[in-house]
Amino acid sequence: MQDSRDRFAFLGREFLTWLWFASETNNGFVAVPELGNVRVEFGQRLTLESAGNVREGSTVSADSPSQTEEARTALRVGKKVARARLLLDLGERHFEVGLDAETLTFAGVKLPALMAGDDAMKTEERLRLLDEVENIVDSLYMTFVNLRRDEAAWEPVREALRTWVQEVAA
Repeated sequence: MQDSRDRFAFLGREFLTWLWFASETNNGFVAVPELGNVRVEFGQRLTLESAGNVREGSTVSADSPSQTEEARTALRVGKKVARARLLLDLGERHFEVGLDAETLTFAGVKLPALMAGDDAMKTEERLRLLDEVENIVDSLYMTFVNLRRDEAAWEPVREALRTWVQEVAA
């Protein structure tokens, strides 16, 4: 029997692929109802994988991996984003986070510079910033999930995404 985590693992890959599409087609921004516009960029490392039991992968390491021909070709042949390094800007704050699509776990989080203060104040600020980046990613994901589960809203996005996939690698 397949557990629910495995059953819905595809959503993370669809989420990161949609995030690439949404940011690229909106001048780098994704509108999030609770937060406003979040600037999203893919940085340094991007892994795309095919679905199924035998996963073929393509990992691209570059300053802007989502702009490379290799990443775009992998997308065109049906691979989806499995892992990505996301650069997220909300207002004046800049975050970097590695995200695994299957588990939505973070890796290598970089936070904005901490303000001066004693160790207790820095720890408190670091925890607040970790909460903030988690909230940003959660809000982006919920924006995707809410869109994805509304068939009437999702259908035109799905078609636009298909068109975009064919155009980005052409």
